Amino acid sequence: MGAFGSIENLPSLPEAFQETQQWLPLVEKFLQEAKSPAKKVRSAEDARVPEIVLYSFHDKATKLLEIVENIGEYSKCEYDFSVYREIMMRQGRQRVEMLMVGLLEDLGTLVADRVFLGEMQRQIEPLSKAREELVQVSSSLAESDLAGRSTPASQYGANSHQYNLFGAGTQKITQGHYFEAHGNQNFGVIPSTDSI
Repeated sequence: MGAFGSIENLPSLPEAFQETQQWLPLVEKFLQEAKSPAKKVRSAEDARVPEIVLYSFHDKATKLLEIVENIGEYSKCEYDFSVYREIMMRQGRQRVEMLMVGLLEDLGTLVADRVFLGEMQRQIEPLSKAREELVQVSSSLAESDLAGRSTPASQYGANSHQYNLFGAGTQKITQGHYFEAHGNQNFGVIPSTDSI
C-alpha cells in the first residue's frame, strides 16, 4: 500500500492516517508469512475460514486504498476533509483507523484458524498490540462531521409515488399536488363522523 506516500506530507492530515500507515508493514509481513501455511490447505473444509476472512480483508483493504488514493488525488497542497467525508459516506462511514483495526482483526482470525495457528502463533501478540493502539487513536473524522447529510429516497408503486427525505433539507414533490413545509409533515384523510 505505497499509496500512503501521496498523502503523508499533507498539512493537517489527521493523526489516524499516520497511525494506520504505521501498521502496514506488520500487515504486509503477516501476508508474506501466511503464504507458506496457506500452501498446506488440502480440503474445502480447511479453505472455508481462510476464504471468508480473506474476502473480508480484501474488501476493507480496497476501501482503505480508495480513501488514500482519492485524498492524494483531490487534496491540493493540504488535506481536504470534505474529500474524506464524501468517500466515507459512500463507503458506509468506515474511518481509516477502523478499517485498519478490521484488517488486523481479520488477520487475527486467520492466525487462530487451525491451518495457520502452529506456524503463525507468534503473530498473535503484535496483531493484538496494533489493534489496541489503533483503538486509542483520535478519530480521523468527528461524528458531528458526518451528521446532517440529507438522503433522498423515492418509491413507486401501482397508482402511487412516495418521496422521502431522511435528514435535514427541503423536499419538493413535482408530480401531482405540491406541498412545501419546514419540519415534519403528516398527511391523511380524516374519516367522516358517519364512518365512525
